[in-house]
Amino acid sequence: MSELKLLQCRLDGRYDIEECLGRGSYAEIYVARDRAATDERFREVVIKSLNVLLQGYQDPELERTLLQNFQNEAIALDRVRHPNIISRLGHGTALDLNGTAFHYIVLEYLGGGDLAALARRETLGLDRALLYLQQVCSGLAYAHECGVIHRDIKPQNLLLTSDHQTVKIADFGVARMDAAEGAITRVGTNIYAAPEHNPLLQTGQLGTAALSSERLTPAADIYSLGKTAYTLICGASPRRFAHEPITDLPGEAGNKPWSANVLAVLERATQTRPDERYQTVQEFWDELSDAMLPPTRDLHFAEPARPVTSELSMPVAVATAAPPLPRFETSKELREEPAANGGRPRIVVPIANKSIAATIPTFGGVQQQAGRVTVPVQGVAQKPPPADSARKPSTRLRTILVSVILVVAFAGMLLATRNYIRNRTARQISQQSGIIGREALTTTDLNLRAGPSSGSGRVGLAEEGSRVKVLSVSTNNTSWCEVQVLEHSRPRSDPGSVDRGWVNKQYLKFE
Repeated sequence: MSELKLLQCRLDGRYDIEECLGRGSYAEIYVARDRAATDERFREVVIKSLNVLLQGYQDPELERTLLQNFQNEAIALDRVRHPNIISRLGHGTALDLNGTAFHYIVLEYLGGGDLAALARRETLGLDRALLYLQQVCSGLAYAHECGVIHRDIKPQNLLLTSDHQTVKIADFGVARMDAAEGAITRVGTNIYAAPEHNPLLQTGQLGTAALSSERLTPAADIYSLGKTAYTLICGASPRRFAHEPITDLPGEAGNKPWSANVLAVLERATQTRPDERYQTVQEFWDELSDAMLPPTRDLHFAEPARPVTSELSMPVAVATAAPPLPRFETSKELREEPAANGGRPRIVVPIANKSIAATIPTFGGVQQQAGRVTVPVQGVAQKPPPADSARKPSTRLRTILVSVILVVAFAGMLLATRNYIRNRTARQISQQSGIIGREALTTTDLNLRAGPSSGSGRVGLAEEGSRVKVLSVSTNNTSWCEVQVLEHSRPRSDPGSVDRGWVNKQYLKFE
């Protein structure tokens, strides 16, 4: 895995990258702050970067496919600019701190999370679920009007604004803009994807002849929309209906006055054959909204919901205008034709320090400056980095403080160890001093020593069973004590030996 080095860096002289939201198979998603934004709504943005090396290898054919999908996503987003569809704000090509080239698109940031997470945290309720579904239908109907089929509608791709009032469709990475052309490919999540998105499964259900004649239509999105409506209304995943029509509603949702009518709508929307489903989002929405309410009650939505009509005109875009269309080159094209995409890729620079100590690889045969490279940030007044002399006092003070703390801690440990040993020795001496003056019998022939150790010279002998009296205890070796032989158990073999000396007290049996 080769992740991009972008955190805490400035991209394209304006985007300060603050956090990585996640990584997919070949894409990395970051939150950034746009220093050049004039509209506060777009101060925070999402940087979606394409990293063809994220899996650790590079396949030219795969790279071309990924680039085509990445470029198609940008084109699709520009074609369907709508208040309920996420907006593309820009794009570019750059080098990360390791010199890895990558392409990116800039999207508006939606801080409310996705509908899947919201539905897991809390029960939405019928009115709130309808409010969100109405907005999804509005955006999706407009996309279909523009000839774009999303192909991956699911709660995880429906993002909320921070106030949880507006929902927007995201992730057009697999969108199809020419529905009638090309073979159908497997995309989407199984529990939400239409059967025609899985050719192998479709062959089993519809037969080979049906598969060869099928072409993608908006009914594929309506299938996913029906499964999504099930999740939002019932608060449950449609997992048990993967690639199958919805045939019942779970729990309390199955016992409501509207249950039977809603189930009929969802069942038709999720039919296996595309021609048996609703053919337009408008038709699906009309049926669903009618099923939810009494026949005599008109359907009204509070702002910011907008009515869905089949004659949607170009709405007021969330951004003032679409940015220029991108053209993303392969790695080979970047090396051979650096000027084809507006010159060499921009270099990402750290936010805290605008200089990079690295050698940047060549692009188009031009070796960029090696060593310490300083890249100016456009439109922002540059502050000189702090002088070394200003940083050194602080560093020295911190080093001295840490050293003093370590020395004090070590001295404290030594003092505590010394006190422990002294106290233990004092206790042992106190305990041993209790035997002074007591009489004992020797348990073996015991040599009397000149000092309290086995290395001291022999001065006498106390035979086994001799009676002795303890005179003192050694302060250095508490196992030894000085004794006086009071009575020998047998006659002394050496008349010149003395009857006073040091012995190991373990060979004494006190009475």
